[in-house]
Amino acid sequence: MAAPLPYRARPLLGPLIRLYEQRFTARGRWLLWAIATFALVGVDTRRTQVYQLFAVAFALLFVASVYVSLRQPRLQLAGRLPSRLTAGRSLPLTLRVSTAGGQPQDDVQVAWPRPFESGPVPEAKPRESYVALEPGEPTELSLELHAPRRGRFRVRGPTARASDPLRLVTSRPVWVSEETVVVYPRYFTVDELSVPLGRRYQPGGIPLTSSTGDAIEFVGTRDYREGDPPRNIHWRSWARRGQPVVKEYQEEYFCRIALILDTFLPQRETPADREAFEAGVSVLASVADYFSRSEFVVDILAAGPDVYEVSAGRSLAYLDNILDVLACLEPCYDPPFSRIGPHLFEKLARLTTVVAVLQDWDDGREAFLRRVREEGTSVRGFVVRESAPAKPLPVGHELGEITAMSPADVRDAIDSGGTMRIVSEGPGVGAVRG
Repeated sequence: MAAPLPYRARPLLGPLIRLYEQRFTARGRWLLWAIATFALVGVDTRRTQVYQLFAVAFALLFVASVYVSLRQPRLQLAGRLPSRLTAGRSLPLTLRVSTAGGQPQDDVQVAWPRPFESGPVPEAKPRESYVALEPGEPTELSLELHAPRRGRFRVRGPTARASDPLRLVTSRPVWVSEETVVVYPRYFTVDELSVPLGRRYQPGGIPLTSSTGDAIEFVGTRDYREGDPPRNIHWRSWARRGQPVVKEYQEEYFCRIALILDTFLPQRETPADREAFEAGVSVLASVADYFSRSEFVVDILAAGPDVYEVSAGRSLAYLDNILDVLACLEPCYDPPFSRIGPHLFEKLARLTTVVAVLQDWDDGREAFLRRVREEGTSVRGFVVRESAPAKPLPVGHELGEITAMSPADVRDAIDSGGTMRIVSEGPGVGAVRG
């Protein structure tokens, strides 16, 4: 079910709430509520003198509003929001505030507007700051942008406004334009990962997968054919023979890995189910980070409402492309492997290893990985779950190594900030070590 629309984003009430939040400072909002209280308590002027407090408070707010409306300084605000963040980490930002007028400006408020979305969204700290500006001398202000969860958000930029000497009311703003911010999942650094590797012939060889990894073997020369890339021309042979000659290379064999994320959750998911799902996303991101520092070609196929495929490694893409997919991935509530299977089995002839991060271990998941294994592709599995799986994990080399992890294990690995080793601890059993 969709989350309810916040009040500040609703058509009629929203503009009033935004006016209250943006044109009044924290001190001004407190005074506004005090005025309302004095007005309510001092309605009967014959029995109480509270109306005098109302008159003083209202006069202060009125004078501050007139002062700000008559004095509109020319402010400039420079800065840029980041396009990428990592959940749970703060990113420092620097804003430059200056005035284009010839007079110094005191009590300039730099504030971060509250988001329209509900729930945990990226926010800056401190939310409100005040600076004093001298003509021609920009002032730098340091903030921290923090994202509590992964996702894709439309973040409103900070604003700069002039305020009155009492800091009650602010003027019209200048602002940094809003940006779409992608928040990556949290992940830990894997220093060692025991994965069964191999090599298979790749149709097209290195032209489709860049030129890093296995060395290219020069096997000879041949006559130039139309369509051959100019970089392969063998200039010395051309000069000797008087006609174009190109270098010929051996087709390449290398390791190609598929990373699969199980996104299935029950219809009535519990907080523990959601925590395990987020932990599984973090594990896949950690494994992808490990392979992004290697020479292997990685395909990510994530089962869900849609199937995402991202190739990374050998200069085809960067880790950011993989994390972009994981940042916006949502769980699905239908068994996923009936949809991901056909996409994967089409590629099995070129895959050497499948690394699967699962939410549980049952007959359906075991049958899926067993079919992958029967096609001659090695399997490495992770089961991320708080409670015991529905079926005992297999022991032995028939299917491959399966490592059981709990969300607490993943959380501890991330919070430790160190490197982790995921190694074999026996036939078909893996272990995580710091």
